[in-house]
Amino acid sequence: MLMVSDLVRLAMGEAPERATALESPLRYARGPRERGDLSGTVVVWNICRHCNMTCPHCYVAAGTKPSPGDLDTSACLRVIDQLAGAGVTTLIVSGGEPLLRADVFELIAHARGRGLSVQLSTNGVLIDEGVAARLAGLGVSYVGISIDGPRELNDAYRGLEGGFDLAVQALAHLRAAGLRTGLRTTLTRKNLDALAPMLALAAERADRFYVSHLVYAGRGLRMMGDDLTREQTRASLTWLFERAVELASERHPLRIVTGGNDSAGGLFVRFTARRFGEPAAAKVRAMLERRAGNSAGEKLLNIDHKGGVHPDQFWQSERLGRLPLQPLAEVLDHPLLGELRTREERLTGRCAGCSDRALCRGSHRERAEAAYGDRWAPDPSCVLSDEEIGASAPTRHPGAHHVQA
Repeated sequence: MLMVSDLVRLAMGEAPERATALESPLRYARGPRERGDLSGTVVVWNICRHCNMTCPHCYVAAGTKPSPGDLDTSACLRVIDQLAGAGVTTLIVSGGEPLLRADVFELIAHARGRGLSVQLSTNGVLIDEGVAARLAGLGVSYVGISIDGPRELNDAYRGLEGGFDLAVQALAHLRAAGLRTGLRTTLTRKNLDALAPMLALAAERADRFYVSHLVYAGRGLRMMGDDLTREQTRASLTWLFERAVELASERHPLRIVTGGNDSAGGLFVRFTARRFGEPAAAKVRAMLERRAGNSAGEKLLNIDHKGGVHPDQFWQSERLGRLPLQPLAEVLDHPLLGELRTREERLTGRCAGCSDRALCRGSHRERAEAAYGDRWAPDPSCVLSDEEIGASAPTRHPGAHHVQA
């Protein structure tokens, strides 16, 4: 995740490094986690796999009916106790559509009672005034709502007529209840032209505009051909960087964030050098090195609807163990987590010699695995050229199934 607006403020000299780090203390905690250490770890929990939408890029390939394998309430409460006991501080409740679970408020209340900060990731269509008030009363700290374009595009794309209007109303209900909100968009060739109107909507209705890049997982595997080219990704990111500068200059409170492509950090450093000079770029680079790039399996874990534990929410093909059936310590002993702690030594191809390796640490390994059948291959969605990163290896990786143009 690239906190674009916060880093823009740093580059403009309006926020010192310490203040920027304090904005997201978990994100900028120094270095990767040691084995078994979950202090400060963020857990994304897909508490169900069914949804009232049929988004083509859904990373869990959500169905329309509850899964018979969903953990029951009692098991979910035990999972929360395991997480709290291990030092997890932030729980992001997701789905499917998490509000379809009848016990979602009970689970949130239990997590809050165990001292966890709780966020909600939802499509928003089930949030009315009463739900918003209830979430606020439970102490939910943030609600992210997914909208992938203007009304007609969004509703056709996500498969629910009226979904756009309900989601926009949800943002209003949440704001009225005093909750921080985010408008989330996953960018592909299908909705690239909607980027500007989505930013305008977020500026009016939300506290954060989160632009996610496509990760090849779940139904998203079938959308690999709809991923942006490198040139399209660079252009859209640079446009967002410029808009973040404008918003900061206007003292607009909206924060722009990007996710799903850690190589964006290197592009932002180069943008900062051109826009604000090398000293500012050096400060941004130091902050991104402190963040330590992709943190799947270290500062981030995922739990699926059956209690399966994964390095992150997209990497469903790799299961580390299952809660609450196993002790959490046993799950964390999985050899893949050890490999991820030393991932920079394992990267191959252009990633192995990349000058920005400390900024992104190879980005998304599940995307490399999907494209090349090799988890340590280069991420095919890297936005930087071989010349920019000083890589002598060719961009194309042997055995590639899909490579960015």
